[in-house]
Amino acid sequence: MPEEWGSSGARLALGVRVMVGSEAIPKQSVDPTVGNGAMVIEPINDGKSLTYINSKGEQTAEMTGVGWKIDLPQGGGKGLASTLKICLDLHNALERNDITVSSDRLFLFAPCWREEEYSRGNNAMTPIVAAAKEAQRVLEEQLNHEGGDRRLDGSDPIETIAAYKDMAQLVADQDEKKRQRREAEKIFPKANDNAMGHWPGSTELMVIGAGNILIKRRRLFGEEFQVIGKWSAVPVQQTSSELSSSRSNVII
Repeated sequence: MPEEWGSSGARLALGVRVMVGSEAIPKQSVDPTVGNGAMVIEPINDGKSLTYINSKGEQTAEMTGVGWKIDLPQGGGKGLASTLKICLDLHNALERNDITVSSDRLFLFAPCWREEEYSRGNNAMTPIVAAAKEAQRVLEEQLNHEGGDRRLDGSDPIETIAAYKDMAQLVADQDEKKRQRREAEKIFPKANDNAMGHWPGSTELMVIGAGNILIKRRRLFGEEFQVIGKWSAVPVQQTSSELSSSRSNVII
């Protein structure tokens, strides 16, 4: 994070170790986008984190934490994703080839699930994924040149027309199953959302899905979010010294 592609195909990726704490931040420091109840988060510059390479050599991002918060899903359905909101301030521009990320306040949003909700979400996704795969399999089977629908050979015009109608129905069914899967993946875990780690405020493990990096842009009528990249998180194993000095904190 940030992770973005330029028109030249260049990519800017920045690995950031952050200490996530359970202490509430002062109300005057709360960003309204994150909201009241936000807690502390702080990037760690350990000589490896916060660095990247461009044409000028090794560069370091100057970054400080603003806060983090988890918003529970509306309606409280089982297995639905909560929303992890992280806010960081970038104090210097990042540049690589034709990519530039200006100094700004960065908002990192991502779906997340506690261990129990993750299991429920996986169970909800299983039949949806299976239906999408089955629709794809049936369509490919019918299109197979060796064992597929022979009516598509065109030897009988009437049968060929009927075959095309059947194929159109199979394509429509495949598209609908794919759409249902895409919609479900907005609220339930995806197949690659599986890195569990500890998070402040609970002894239960948590999974963080891939998220977006956003910035605010002023418009004629107020502000709007603009996506500038993607981000993902993995838990970092803490040393004994880190554990003794940060009982209610975790590192990602």
